[in-house]
Amino acid sequence: TFEALNARCQEFMKEHNAKPSTKGKKLELVLFDDAMNHLCRIARILGMQRGHALLVGVGGSGKQSLTKLASTILGFEIFQITPGRAYSTNDFLADLRELYKKAGVHNKATTFIFTDNEVKEESFLEFINNILTTGEIANLFSRDNYEALMGDMRPIFIKECKGQVDTDENVWNYFIDRVKFNLHIVLCFSPVGEQFRTRNLKFPGLFNCCTIDWFTHWPHQGLVSVASNFISQIQIESQTADLKERLAECFADVHECVHEGTEEYFSRFRRRTYVTPKSYLSFLSSFKQLYISQLTKIQGDAGRMKEGLEKIREAKDQVAVMKGALVEQENQLHVAQ
Repeated sequence: TFEALNARCQEFMKEHNAKPSTKGKKLELVLFDDAMNHLCRIARILGMQRGHALLVGVGGSGKQSLTKLASTILGFEIFQITPGRAYSTNDFLADLRELYKKAGVHNKATTFIFTDNEVKEESFLEFINNILTTGEIANLFSRDNYEALMGDMRPIFIKECKGQVDTDENVWNYFIDRVKFNLHIVLCFSPVGEQFRTRNLKFPGLFNCCTIDWFTHWPHQGLVSVASNFISQIQIESQTADLKERLAECFADVHECVHEGTEEYFSRFRRRTYVTPKSYLSFLSSFKQLYISQLTKIQGDAGRMKEGLEKIREAKDQVAVMKGALVEQENQLHVAQ
């Protein structure tokens, strides 16, 4: 059942967050039914021999997060590049060499997550295309790197492939076979704009060698689940018990209303605008900031008002004391007169 699956996935999420490598990048996913469907698909694709995935959806759909969780479920390592401003083709090739060593020499099943934001140069996609189609990149290893690689791989080849001659060609082919077997590439692309179509035409391997999974608009249940999870973390001052549930429904309705508005805008003006899951999360965090700032302001005003009323009460008590003293003084004055 989805309930049992959700509980199991929560356990795997805790396992992923407990890893030292995920420090500061913990997963906090709301696993509604549609998200679990995608998670199962990704896990099934990566679980296949030489399985690669192409996840297509607008930003913030959860493509990378679900891939990381699926990799944890399968016991795979996660590899991702971190391109800076000066990141070049040579840096990318250096990262690919490290990836090849991890998959080929260390024999570790690895998921390589690659997003369209990391495509600093179109040549990156050419290398990815080669990995997907043939498993090799021409001249990836320089002569020195190649010799060092052969030195690492030869003892492994002799141990694993008994009876075969340990020539450079045999060792290299064995290394590439191990890379193909252990390496799983997950491409996270957005279908927005002309670029997606252009890349399809220029690099057919990205599409032919991958199983494609489309991340469409989040369903109503998903929107409500995410909103409920988000609101549960906020301390809301309320007299009614079901306010948080009604708020979650309201957020989902607003988002769907805007989504319908974008379709209407396109039909009238032939211009595409997108409201994505990321914008929904921004909408929720904007509500949180607005609610906290307004609550702080109201609580401050209420505090000042309470302070003022307290001062008035104190003044009233002092006036009553002074009135009593005045009556007594009037009596003394009368006696004195």
